[in-house]
Amino acid sequence: MTLELIGILAALGSAATWAVGALLLKPFAERLPAMGLAFAKGVFGLILLGMAILALGPESMSWPTFWVLFLSGVLGIGVADTLFFKALRELTSHSLVQLMLLGQVATIGMAVLFLGESLVWLQWAGILLVILGVAVVLTGLGEGDSGRATRRGVLYGLASVMAMAFSVVMAKGALDEVDALSATFIRIAGGVASLFVFAPLFYLGRGNWLSPLLSDWRVAARFCLIASFVTFGGFFLSLLAMKLTPLAIANTLLSTEPLFVLLIMALFYGESPSARRLAGSLIGVLGIGIISSKSLLT
Repeated sequence: MTLELIGILAALGSAATWAVGALLLKPFAERLPAMGLAFAKGVFGLILLGMAILALGPESMSWPTFWVLFLSGVLGIGVADTLFFKALRELTSHSLVQLMLLGQVATIGMAVLFLGESLVWLQWAGILLVILGVAVVLTGLGEGDSGRATRRGVLYGLASVMAMAFSVVMAKGALDEVDALSATFIRIAGGVASLFVFAPLFYLGRGNWLSPLLSDWRVAARFCLIASFVTFGGFFLSLLAMKLTPLAIANTLLSTEPLFVLLIMALFYGESPSARRLAGSLIGVLGIGIISSKSLLT
């Protein structure tokens, strides 16, 4: 088996892992506070990442780099994860995963605005296709749901995408100085610290923000195990894919999450995908492929 084939399988495995995660985490998002879920996910991730860093040996970095990554985590983990769980409460897993494709569009837009990067016409066409694919899926929402709840979920999802995209642009320069594992640890630490400080203020007068999750240790343990599996499986396999395959191929395959959600729903839940959802997913993945094609053309 060639290294590139291993990278392709890793990319597909990462996309499938995130798709499974969106489906498994939805019941938790529907019943438990979003900030509590984001905090628990971050704490458990810190423990496992810390163990991995200790085993491999920590790397040194400058204080400016540390604070850029830390603040990136406040926005990309503390804010974006909380908004993600709020959106997951309102939307179907497939709709939210499809909406997350806009993250690449937002990241590219911010790179153009703040980092001076330029796009070729083919990439602009890809961006339009991604937006079209998301629109095709989201305009089919509301059947059986209140329009208000759907709009609220979309707004939460869009806010999560924007927060994550901005945090990625913030961290981009810092990644030249530090390895991905240490950078991820610091970003998660920033998110956990911000939630620890601000969540009690947000829930002031409305009870303990962690008690619904901690009231049943089995629920808490199950959530942490699922979140850790998804984070590490998706994260590790995506890095492996980017290392062993051309970026354009890895990026396109990693964007197939919506298709995996539809496949899993069909195989394990007996739900056949609608033509609208399938078409929107395919259009979105095609758009990501076209955006990524610049890596092969230059």
